[in-house]
Amino acid sequence: MGKTENLPKVFMNKENKATFTCPKCKNARVKDVSQYKDIDRAVKVKCKCSCGHVYTVLIERRKHIRKPVNFIGSYTADEKGMDVKGRMTVTDISRTGLRFRMQMQHYFEPGDTLDIEFQLDDNEQTLIKRRVIVRSVQGLSVGVEFTSDQHYDKLGAYLLYHMK
Repeated sequence: MGKTENLPKVFMNKENKATFTCPKCKNARVKDVSQYKDIDRAVKVKCKCSCGHVYTVLIERRKHIRKPVNFIGSYTADEKGMDVKGRMTVTDISRTGLRFRMQMQHYFEPGDTLDIEFQLDDNEQTLIKRRVIVRSVQGLSVGVEFTSDQHYDKLGAYLLYHMK
């Protein structure tokens, strides 16, 4: 399928519609994208604008927007009775979870629980501590879900005001 990380994204709403905006003329069209809602991998769509410009976008089916970040942190896990600790870099974050990159390989599996901490890039360099559940592992990249999406600390304010 090729690389998708550099493609512009369109977000599917609750009505299974997405707004496609031509990067050349800025003309926007809302289209039904319900045929993609149950596909469990990245979906690239080639679009042709009425101005004639052809462009490709990635349809994002997540409930919450993910923001690319670069937060330094650490994780701790109880792996087969042993304390496993490591350094990580948080690469993206949303209200329900985040993705991080380990500095060295640990063999986490979906369902494993980790304790993580990282610093926000706000003025106070706020330290955030959370318990998370591993949802996916691809090499050194780990996708996790927060055990709660209720964030009543500085992370909540960060997610509310910095997710643009």
